[in-house]
Amino acid sequence: MIFNTSWFLLFFLLFYFFLWLMPTAKIRFFYALACSAVFHYHFAGPAGVKPIIVMAVITFLLALWIARCPAGGPRKKWVYGLALLVPVSGLLFYKYRALLLGSLGSLVGGGAGNWLSAHAIQPAMPLAISFFTFEFVHYLTDVYHGHGEPVRNPFKFGIFCIFFPSIVSGPIKRFQPFLAQLEEGLRRPPLEKALLGLAQVLLGFFKKLVIADNATMTIHLLEKRTDLTSGPICLLMALLSIRILFDFSGYSDIAIGLGKMIGLDLPRNFNFPYISRNITEFWRRWHMSLSSWIRDYIYIPMGGNRYGTARKFMNLMVTMFVCGLWHGASWHFGVWGVYHGVALAGHNLWERSGLGQKWASLPFSRWVDVAVTNVFVAYGWFLFFYPLDQVAKFTGRLFLFH
Repeated sequence: MIFNTSWFLLFFLLFYFFLWLMPTAKIRFFYALACSAVFHYHFAGPAGVKPIIVMAVITFLLALWIARCPAGGPRKKWVYGLALLVPVSGLLFYKYRALLLGSLGSLVGGGAGNWLSAHAIQPAMPLAISFFTFEFVHYLTDVYHGHGEPVRNPFKFGIFCIFFPSIVSGPIKRFQPFLAQLEEGLRRPPLEKALLGLAQVLLGFFKKLVIADNATMTIHLLEKRTDLTSGPICLLMALLSIRILFDFSGYSDIAIGLGKMIGLDLPRNFNFPYISRNITEFWRRWHMSLSSWIRDYIYIPMGGNRYGTARKFMNLMVTMFVCGLWHGASWHFGVWGVYHGVALAGHNLWERSGLGQKWASLPFSRWVDVAVTNVFVAYGWFLFFYPLDQVAKFTGRLFLFH
């Protein structure tokens, strides 16, 4: 994690000290933008910064073009489609090139397959390419649909892109509420807000360094064992659940807390997901900035639930498959996404059935539902963290097949 490096801790202390000395909101704005650029350059390097600059400049200019095109006309659609190709093709090239070419080469075989496999080389991936892509797609889509005016000030667009607390792992920002806080520059945060932010930062470090990292050490000890039975496998499932929640929510708390200390609000990302009664509720509470993004920019544009049950479930499968692959360039992430997509479709049917409604009215059903949801989610972390052959071994030992 970047936030617990000595470089970042020194960087932030110096940044924050001088931030409070800045005399005006406008100067603080440019100071925060400049420091965000330093942060990005330090952790991404020249090779990582250049592609993002190119993508950002093209996105900025094409959004202005989209806004000038006549509403509903073919030119606007054409420009919007061209604009989307910029971040999406960048993501495919830098993150998924090796996976796609290697898999295609295996399927095709022969000379063509060998050529594809030979070119399945993973280029150096720019820092936070996934988050940049999601924010650029959101920006272009909302401008296209008229959900916000394009940003005409390149400096404001720049700080939306590279605001350093959220640059690496989110939360995924929406440009309208974020930039609305910077209309008059970056105001000095009230002391109460800064202290609340500091408390959230400390909570995030506790989650990450004390809970998640200790869970990770125990997981590594279990992974080294070759005699795992159902009991240790269940313990591994529980530890994986603890690790990913406290690791990721801890990171989010640090990012959101740093934002508050600076004076800017970032979207909430976790809302006690392990108390969810069902898988639908879980996805409303888990990584909420991602959940709302895939709903608004993948699921709904594909048709959402507007074209019947079969189409709705297909949209769910595709959406969750993309959500899974977003987490990493390996097919087991896609399988993890489909696993949750099937559960979301199944819960939708169960919730609408008479039996499901009767079950929900029982006084004890909530606690059973929470337990079942947590077991389902915990098993799914096997699919998230491990290749499918390893998941098969864990599953066999869990159910005493071996």
